[in-house]
Amino acid sequence: MNFAHSYHALSPQNQRLWRTIRWIIPYRLRWFFEGCLQIPGQLWVADRKLLYKTIRQVKPKTVFEVGTWQGGGSTYFISQALYDNGFGVLHTIEADPQIHAIVRQNYRTYLPHLLKHVEFHSGKAMEVYPHLLRQLGCVDTVFLDGSADPQEAYGEFEMFAPFLHNGGVVLMHDWDNEKMALLRPALERSSQWRIQQTITAPESVGFAVVRHVVVTDIPSRAEPLHSMHGSE
Repeated sequence: MNFAHSYHALSPQNQRLWRTIRWIIPYRLRWFFEGCLQIPGQLWVADRKLLYKTIRQVKPKTVFEVGTWQGGGSTYFISQALYDNGFGVLHTIEADPQIHAIVRQNYRTYLPHLLKHVEFHSGKAMEVYPHLLRQLGCVDTVFLDGSADPQEAYGEFEMFAPFLHNGGVVLMHDWDNEKMALLRPALERSSQWRIQQTITAPESVGFAVVRHVVVTDIPSRAEPLHSMHGSE
Protein backbone atom coordinates (compact mmCIF):
# COMPACT_ATOMS: atom_id res chain seq x y z
CA MET A 1 0.00 0.00 0.00
CA ASN A 2 1.58 3.26 -1.15
CA PHE A 3 0.87 5.97 1.42
CA ALA A 4 2.50 8.63 -0.77
CA HIS A 5 -0.33 8.44 -3.29
CA SER A 6 -3.96 8.58 -2.15
CA TYR A 7 -6.88 6.41 -1.08
CA HIS A 8 -8.60 6.57 -4.46
CA ALA A 9 -5.41 5.46 -6.21
CA LEU A 10 -5.46 2.16 -4.27
CA SER A 11 -6.78 -1.09 -5.67
CA PRO A 12 -10.23 -2.14 -4.38
CA GLN A 13 -8.54 -4.76 -2.17
CA ASN A 14 -6.21 -2.20 -0.60
CA GLN A 15 -9.08 0.23 -0.15
CA ARG A 16 -10.87 -2.39 1.92
CA LEU A 17 -7.69 -2.97 3.92
CA TRP A 18 -7.27 0.76 4.48
CA ARG A 19 -10.79 1.10 5.83
CA THR A 20 -10.00 -1.49 8.50
CA ILE A 21 -6.80 0.25 9.71
CA ARG A 22 -7.62 3.92 9.07
CA TRP A 23 -8.60 4.61 12.67
CA ILE A 24 -5.06 4.05 13.92
CA ILE A 25 -3.70 6.79 11.62
CA PRO A 26 -3.59 10.34 13.07
CA TYR A 27 -6.52 12.34 11.70
CA ARG A 28 -4.54 14.96 9.78
CA LEU A 29 -2.37 12.40 8.01
CA ARG A 30 -5.46 10.31 7.25
CA TRP A 31 -7.32 13.32 5.87
CA PHE A 32 -4.68 14.23 3.30
CA PHE A 33 -4.49 10.59 2.16
CA GLU A 34 -8.26 10.06 1.97
CA GLY A 35 -9.69 13.40 1.00
CA CYS A 36 -13.44 12.82 1.00
CA LEU A 37 -13.96 9.04 0.91
CA GLN A 38 -17.18 9.32 -1.08
CA ILE A 39 -15.72 11.52 -3.84
CA PRO A 40 -12.86 10.28 -6.05
CA GLY A 41 -9.96 12.68 -6.31
CA GLN A 42 -6.51 12.97 -7.78
CA LEU A 43 -3.23 14.47 -6.51
CA TRP A 44 -0.87 12.68 -4.16
CA VAL A 45 -0.51 13.41 -0.46
CA ALA A 46 2.45 15.81 -0.80
CA ASP A 47 0.62 17.77 -3.54
CA ARG A 48 -2.49 18.04 -1.38
CA LYS A 49 -0.52 19.25 1.62
CA LEU A 50 1.26 21.96 -0.36
CA LEU A 51 -1.92 23.04 -2.13
CA TYR A 52 -3.87 23.31 1.13
CA LYS A 53 -1.00 25.04 2.96
CA THR A 54 -0.55 27.59 0.16
CA ILE A 55 -4.22 28.56 0.11
CA ARG A 56 -4.23 28.88 3.90
CA GLN A 57 -1.14 31.12 3.80
CA VAL A 58 -2.01 33.26 0.77
CA LYS A 59 -5.63 33.73 1.93
CA PRO A 60 -7.01 34.49 -1.54
CA LYS A 61 -10.41 35.99 -2.16
CA THR A 62 -10.63 34.60 -5.70
CA VAL A 63 -9.18 31.30 -6.94
CA PHE A 64 -9.48 29.80 -10.42
CA GLU A 65 -8.97 26.13 -11.21
CA VAL A 66 -8.68 24.35 -14.55
CA GLY A 67 -9.69 20.70 -14.16
CA THR A 68 -12.42 19.73 -11.66
CA TRP A 69 -12.79 16.05 -12.54
CA GLN A 70 -15.00 14.51 -9.83
CA GLY A 71 -14.12 17.13 -7.25
CA GLY A 72 -12.35 15.07 -4.59
CA GLY A 73 -8.81 16.22 -5.29
CA SER A 74 -7.66 19.79 -5.79
CA THR A 75 -11.21 21.18 -5.80
CA TYR A 76 -11.86 19.70 -2.37
CA PHE A 77 -8.59 20.78 -0.76
CA ILE A 78 -8.79 24.32 -2.19
CA SER A 79 -12.40 24.83 -1.13
CA GLN A 80 -11.76 23.35 2.32
CA ALA A 81 -8.81 25.72 2.77
CA LEU A 82 -11.06 28.64 1.80
CA TYR A 83 -13.65 27.43 4.30
CA ASP A 84 -10.99 27.22 6.99
CA ASN A 85 -9.81 30.74 6.08
CA GLY A 86 -13.38 31.93 6.49
CA PHE A 87 -13.70 33.55 3.06
CA GLY A 88 -12.91 33.18 -0.64
CA VAL A 89 -14.46 31.60 -3.73
CA LEU A 90 -13.05 28.95 -6.05
CA HIS A 91 -14.12 29.00 -9.71
CA THR A 92 -13.60 25.51 -11.13
CA ILE A 93 -14.48 24.15 -14.56
CA GLU A 94 -15.18 20.72 -16.04
CA ALA A 95 -15.46 20.11 -19.78
CA ASP A 96 -17.57 16.92 -19.53
CA PRO A 97 -21.20 17.93 -18.78
CA GLN A 98 -22.02 14.55 -17.19
CA ILE A 99 -19.09 14.74 -14.79
CA HIS A 100 -19.98 18.37 -14.08
CA ALA A 101 -23.45 17.24 -12.98
CA ILE A 102 -21.96 14.48 -10.82
CA VAL A 103 -19.61 16.93 -9.10
CA ARG A 104 -22.40 19.33 -8.23
CA GLN A 105 -24.45 16.50 -6.76
CA ASN A 106 -21.43 15.17 -4.85
CA TYR A 107 -20.98 18.50 -3.11
CA ARG A 108 -24.67 18.90 -2.34
CA THR A 109 -24.69 15.41 -0.81
CA TYR A 110 -21.34 15.07 0.94
CA LEU A 111 -19.80 18.54 1.24
CA PRO A 112 -22.65 21.05 1.61
CA HIS A 113 -20.56 23.22 3.96
CA LEU A 114 -18.25 24.03 1.03
CA LEU A 115 -20.89 25.11 -1.48
CA LYS A 116 -20.64 28.81 -0.64
CA HIS A 117 -16.93 28.65 -1.46
CA VAL A 118 -17.21 26.96 -4.91
CA GLU A 119 -18.65 28.06 -8.23
CA PHE A 120 -18.90 25.10 -10.62
CA HIS A 121 -18.61 25.94 -14.32
CA SER A 122 -19.22 23.66 -17.29
CA GLY A 123 -17.32 23.91 -20.57
CA LYS A 124 -13.82 24.64 -21.78
CA ALA A 125 -11.70 27.01 -19.73
CA MET A 126 -10.46 28.99 -22.73
CA GLU A 127 -14.04 29.64 -23.81
CA VAL A 128 -15.77 30.22 -20.46
CA TYR A 129 -13.19 31.92 -18.25
CA PRO A 130 -12.15 34.98 -20.33
CA HIS A 131 -15.52 36.69 -19.89
CA LEU A 132 -15.56 35.93 -16.16
CA LEU A 133 -12.00 37.19 -15.76
CA ARG A 134 -12.89 40.49 -17.44
CA GLN A 135 -15.87 40.82 -15.10
CA LEU A 136 -13.78 40.22 -11.98
CA GLY A 137 -10.75 42.18 -13.17
CA CYS A 138 -8.29 40.52 -10.82
CA VAL A 139 -7.35 37.04 -9.59
CA ASP A 140 -5.41 36.08 -6.46
CA THR A 141 -4.55 32.41 -7.10
CA VAL A 142 -4.76 29.91 -9.96
CA PHE A 143 -4.43 26.12 -10.00
CA LEU A 144 -3.61 24.57 -13.38
CA ASP A 145 -4.26 20.86 -13.97
CA GLY A 146 -6.05 20.84 -17.28
CA SER A 147 -5.06 19.77 -20.76
CA ALA A 148 -2.03 17.53 -21.27
CA ASP A 149 -1.22 19.43 -24.46
CA PRO A 150 1.78 21.75 -23.83
CA GLN A 151 0.35 24.47 -26.11
CA GLU A 152 -2.98 24.44 -24.26
CA ALA A 153 -1.27 24.45 -20.86
CA TYR A 154 0.73 27.49 -21.94
CA GLY A 155 -2.39 29.16 -23.33
CA GLU A 156 -4.25 28.60 -20.06
CA PHE A 157 -1.45 30.26 -18.11
CA GLU A 158 -1.38 33.14 -20.59
CA MET A 159 -5.13 33.61 -20.16
CA PHE A 160 -4.74 34.20 -16.41
CA ALA A 161 -1.42 36.08 -16.34
CA PRO A 162 -2.72 39.61 -17.07
CA PHE A 163 -5.24 39.29 -14.22
CA LEU A 164 -2.82 38.13 -11.53
CA HIS A 165 -1.76 41.04 -9.33
CA ASN A 166 1.72 41.48 -7.91
CA GLY A 167 2.17 38.62 -5.45
CA GLY A 168 -0.48 36.47 -7.12
CA VAL A 169 0.21 32.74 -7.02
CA VAL A 170 -0.10 30.00 -9.64
CA LEU A 171 0.05 26.35 -8.59
CA MET A 172 0.79 23.78 -11.28
CA HIS A 173 0.43 20.02 -11.36
CA ASP A 174 2.55 17.82 -13.70
CA TRP A 175 5.49 20.22 -13.41
CA ASP A 176 7.95 17.47 -14.39
CA ASN A 177 5.87 16.13 -17.30
CA GLU A 178 5.59 16.84 -21.00
CA LYS A 179 2.55 19.02 -20.24
CA MET A 180 4.93 21.74 -19.01
CA ALA A 181 7.42 21.45 -21.88
CA LEU A 182 6.68 25.02 -23.04
CA LEU A 183 5.51 26.73 -19.88
CA ARG A 184 8.17 25.56 -17.44
CA PRO A 185 11.25 26.85 -19.31
CA ALA A 186 9.47 30.14 -20.02
CA LEU A 187 8.78 30.60 -16.31
CA GLU A 188 12.29 29.57 -15.31
CA ARG A 189 13.85 32.34 -17.40
CA SER A 190 11.25 35.02 -16.66
CA SER A 191 11.92 37.98 -14.37
CA GLN A 192 8.17 38.32 -13.77
CA TRP A 193 7.66 34.97 -12.08
CA ARG A 194 9.46 33.39 -9.13
CA ILE A 195 9.36 29.64 -8.59
CA GLN A 196 8.86 29.44 -4.84
CA GLN A 197 8.58 25.71 -4.22
CA THR A 198 8.47 22.44 -6.13
CA ILE A 199 7.76 18.80 -5.32
CA THR A 200 9.27 16.04 -7.45
CA ALA A 201 9.46 12.23 -7.59
CA PRO A 202 8.94 10.05 -5.65
CA GLU A 203 6.49 12.28 -3.75
CA SER A 204 4.85 13.75 -6.84
CA VAL A 205 4.75 13.73 -10.63
CA GLY A 206 5.73 17.37 -10.26
CA PHE A 207 4.08 20.27 -8.49
CA ALA A 208 5.16 23.91 -8.51
CA VAL A 209 4.20 27.10 -6.69
CA VAL A 210 4.99 30.20 -8.76
CA ARG A 211 4.53 33.82 -7.64
CA HIS A 212 3.99 36.91 -9.78
CA VAL A 213 6.66 39.48 -8.93
CA VAL A 214 5.95 42.40 -11.29
CA VAL A 215 6.21 45.73 -9.44
CA THR A 216 2.71 46.87 -10.35
CA ASP A 217 -0.61 45.83 -8.87
CA ILE A 218 -2.56 46.92 -11.95
CA PRO A 219 -3.32 43.81 -14.06
CA SER A 220 -3.85 45.74 -17.30
CA ARG A 221 -0.27 47.02 -17.17
CA ALA A 222 1.28 43.61 -16.66
CA GLU A 223 3.65 42.57 -19.39
CA PRO A 224 2.00 39.94 -21.65
CA LEU A 225 3.01 36.40 -20.84
CA HIS A 226 4.20 35.76 -24.39
CA SER A 227 6.97 38.30 -23.69
CA MET A 228 8.65 35.59 -21.61
CA HIS A 229 9.81 34.13 -24.91
CA GLY A 230 11.98 37.20 -25.40
CA SER A 231 12.93 38.51 -28.82
CA GLU A 232 13.13 35.88 -31.53
